[in-house]
Amino acid sequence: MKDQLRVAVFTNPDRDPDYSYTKKVIRTLLACDADVLTDMRFRGCVGESREDVKFYTYTEEMLKNSDVVVVLGGDGSILDICDRAAAHDLPIFGINLGHLGYLTAIEKDEIRKLADLTDGNYTTDERMMVDVKITDSGISHELHALNDVVITSGTRAKIADFSVKCDGNKAIPIRADGIIVATPTGSTAYSLSAGGPVIDTRTELFCITPVSPHSLSSRPIVVSADSVITVSGKTLAAQTDIYIAADGRKGLSVSERSVIEIRRSPMKTKLIRIGNEGFFDILTKKMYGI
Repeated sequence: MKDQLRVAVFTNPDRDPDYSYTKKVIRTLLACDADVLTDMRFRGCVGESREDVKFYTYTEEMLKNSDVVVVLGGDGSILDICDRAAAHDLPIFGINLGHLGYLTAIEKDEIRKLADLTDGNYTTDERMMVDVKITDSGISHELHALNDVVITSGTRAKIADFSVKCDGNKAIPIRADGIIVATPTGSTAYSLSAGGPVIDTRTELFCITPVSPHSLSSRPIVVSADSVITVSGKTLAAQTDIYIAADGRKGLSVSERSVIEIRRSPMKTKLIRIGNEGFFDILTKKMYGI
């Protein structure tokens, strides 16, 4: 007898404010004989007390007892949970309630495809992730990202002088509003808006993209995923720190003395795909609407 699939359900309340769609997803999963694990605040979603729905106060405890993660929202919702899911080696099944939804598996009106998830009729894409180590006055901080790491002046719209090294080689000076270090997954996000290339997500590499550089010669640089990228910055505004953001969500301000090291993470984000759509299929559908 096949074990029941244990599915952790996460919802972006901004995309489903009354939780009506969350309720539909939970009931669909239960109809497919899955065990559902979800946040305590969704206790009223099911409408009745069931042993096959378990409610948790703490995310880590929920993930530890799950086989797969279902995320209701958009790409941002997946970015919010991906590092914690990766730490538990859990694949993510995204349902797009947002706009583009590059990282999601299905659209809102394709809820019937949850049966493919519970039946195991899917493929999994493994995506490269990034580890960031920031050392500031002897104190270290760590961040993790799937899309990108963005380093800017702490004051918005203020230019800064950045120094970028790759594997300890001679530093490249870049005067710009910021520096983006993107993965292939993140190449269609902020890096693309800043003039970076679209990169096939089946590859593993880094793209270093300057944001509004004050030079005609500053262009995106693509380097091996085995590289260690070191960035430091000096702001041109008085009493302004450097700000570092991972996936546009997790971030911190550090002093100009800080050294920022970016390298490939041993963790992978596993994204579930339904059907045979590949990188170019998704690109043309999401980017060009074809």
